Amino acid sequence: MLISELLAVARLRLRFLSGVEHAGRRIRWAYTTDLLEPKRYLKGGELVLTGMMWRRRPEDSETFVRSLVDAGVACLGAGTALGAVPADLIEACERHGMPLIEVPTETSFGAVTEEVLRLLTSRRFSTITENRDRHRRLMADLAAGGDLAGVFGDAAQKAGIDAWILSSTGRCVAAAGPPPGPAGRAWLAARFLDSPRLPRAVEPPAEGSGGEEREGAPHTVTLLPVRTRDSHPLAGWFLVCAGDHAAWPEETHEAVAELASIAVLARSRDEERALTDARQAEELPRLLAAQRFDEAAALLKAVGRTGPARVGGTGHVALSAALLPAARPPDLARRIVAELAAAWPGAVVTGEDDVLAVVPVTGADEPAAQASAELRRELARSAQALEPGLTDHRLAVGVSSTARAVPELRGAAVEARHARRLAELRGGRSRVIAGAEIDSHELLLASVPEEVQSSYRDRLLRPLLDYDRDHRSDLVATLEMFLEHSGSWQRCAAAMHVHVNTLRYRIGRIEELTGRDLSALEHRVDLFLALKLRG
Repeated sequence: MLISELLAVARLRLRFLSGVEHAGRRIRWAYTTDLLEPKRYLKGGELVLTGMMWRRRPEDSETFVRSLVDAGVACLGAGTALGAVPADLIEACERHGMPLIEVPTETSFGAVTEEVLRLLTSRRFSTITENRDRHRRLMADLAAGGDLAGVFGDAAQKAGIDAWILSSTGRCVAAAGPPPGPAGRAWLAARFLDSPRLPRAVEPPAEGSGGEEREGAPHTVTLLPVRTRDSHPLAGWFLVCAGDHAAWPEETHEAVAELASIAVLARSRDEERALTDARQAEELPRLLAAQRFDEAAALLKAVGRTGPARVGGTGHVALSAALLPAARPPDLARRIVAELAAAWPGAVVTGEDDVLAVVPVTGADEPAAQASAELRRELARSAQALEPGLTDHRLAVGVSSTARAVPELRGAAVEARHARRLAELRGGRSRVIAGAEIDSHELLLASVPEEVQSSYRDRLLRPLLDYDRDHRSDLVATLEMFLEHSGSWQRCAAAMHVHVNTLRYRIGRIEELTGRDLSALEHRVDLFLALKLRG
């Protein structure tokens, strides 16, 4: 309620003694006191009523008013039961910009307090009813297919809150107010992924949408979860609101709860649609393998909602992805890939542990190689943003070259799968490999089944590993260094800081244990590949 609303109640006969220009201030409570310094009992926004029992000398007015100002009091009401309001109190209020109203003798503080409570309750009930109706309208609009960005922006603007919905990769889903730049969003996503519990107040880097420092950016923001039935942090959304939730008034908490419910509904709708599309596209890998390209094109058109597969020369890139080890829930890998590809409208994602995605990437005028390379860069950036949450898994993604027509997608899918296997070999929490990168021995290794790789690696290196364990030696490290220096005795010995004779002795032991001759090129290649498979 406003000060002006209270003074408009005629039966109270209240009047301004100073500060009429502050009649629009809000009052949140009424508090009666005769303490000289009541600051510690006040929370801000109160109408303080006093009979001035605290006043022993004129200087006390300055002490009393300063205490009210420090506490954030909205207004002071002085009773005249013991006499007129002294000039020194009026002057102190004027100096500090504290509105002062006179409470006449015939009006009790109880009556004023009762009227404050009545007005607050009435306003509160009206606000609750209005907010409930508006919330229902917003949710109905969103459920009927309304635009999330518009609905979310309107709700946040109405509440006067800067807020953003971000994804686990730092993608901005919806915004009310200028969003953080790419680095700021990645930083916030990392805090979301490594937070054991939310809400959480953090202080993000001060940067603008272009990376520059942004004046007026909030120093503190609060991260809140967007929890759906099947939500998982690695493929989830979260809400960012300006300010520290611990200091929010009740009205802000309610407004933020409304924004969160909008985000939850939108995310639930998005997840349901993605799951439906994934199930509809389950036949895509089989259709491509069987070279039933007309059916594959029709499926891409229906699921991707992008029109015929080659409208305007549109190209597609195939993605193959997996989480290692396989995750629970089983479709987490598919949901993560859907998030990675969310910036490319029309992407089709299917599969669970072995995920295949087909992403439209380019128009007729854009070079195919450039489109594929740009996709790989963005996927690598997004995958890296997930690393704070990849504590129990590794994410491996393979990216094909651009396919200009649906028949080329069959080869693109195979290329992406080989690239993914190479990504698995190279290690790291996240690894994105393009098909163009696998033009060396790694292509051959990536195409070999895992059980064959393990058998080959163990047969050649197990004797050396066992010997190193039993004798605390370094034969495997010596072999790596020797091959790295192309079999040069002098350069290898110098690099290892050992005598050439010591190196010759170790190489002799390696040859004896493995049955291989390191002077022969083919035997060097065999051991080199075994070391590469060891990772």
